[in-house]
Amino acid sequence: MAPTEAYWGIVTSTIDWCEENYVVSRYIAEFWNTISNVIMIFAPLFACILAVQQKLEKPVLFSYISIVVVGCGSWLFHMTLQYSMQLMDELPMIYGSAFLLYGILTLEAEKGQNFAWLVYTLFVYCVAVTVMYLVNKNPIFHEAAYGLMVVAMVMGAVRILVKYQSKTGILLYASSFATYMSGFLLWNIDNVYCQNLRSFRRDQIHTAATPLFECHAWWHILAGMGTYLCLLFLTHMRYTILNKSPELKFLFGFLPYVSVPNAAKQEKVR
Repeated sequence: MAPTEAYWGIVTSTIDWCEENYVVSRYIAEFWNTISNVIMIFAPLFACILAVQQKLEKPVLFSYISIVVVGCGSWLFHMTLQYSMQLMDELPMIYGSAFLLYGILTLEAEKGQNFAWLVYTLFVYCVAVTVMYLVNKNPIFHEAAYGLMVVAMVMGAVRILVKYQSKTGILLYASSFATYMSGFLLWNIDNVYCQNLRSFRRDQIHTAATPLFECHAWWHILAGMGTYLCLLFLTHMRYTILNKSPELKFLFGFLPYVSVPNAAKQEKVR
């Protein structure tokens, strides 16, 4: 559609993804890339409610909240394709990863243990990335900064799994990693073969089937679920280490969550 027909006006973001703009609705630039963020918003939001009810530790709760913020920012970015909303998507990815990384690196925290050095280090890293990204506006820089944090999280998680050999922890993290990397593969396919995908969606299949081949939307779904499973891993391993017998349960038989009935009665706190 012509920019004058687009509710949010001319695209100002430094990235415009493979989904064609304003095809489904004049109010949503990338319709499928937008609504696919639902999993990244509502799954961790549900976990936030449980965390409050069960009085889980603040690092666990803040990790869930940070992913809700990322999902909302991604929704706004893909809905508008405005640069300001792009920052609302990309910068929370850095800060949200900092919360997750802190949670993973402090899984074995003892009562009264001070992690001010880690908070300071992560804060400085996030601020430095923010400033540099605002200056050079290169998406590759953001992707590299985010990727570095993901690698650090993977290394921290693997260390914990090797040490504690928790079957549920291994299941959660293996599922998280496989789901996330599947989404990452589709993200790359969407970037590299965009023109082929657009031609295929436009000329080779029925309109109703086009969402099945919106690979960036699938990236949101798989990355969102993979991150959520990582949060469950963090929660389960923390309370396993605290000897609180956490249980993996399923809402409506399909949405996993961690139940920690005795979380408030803990001997170790952060």
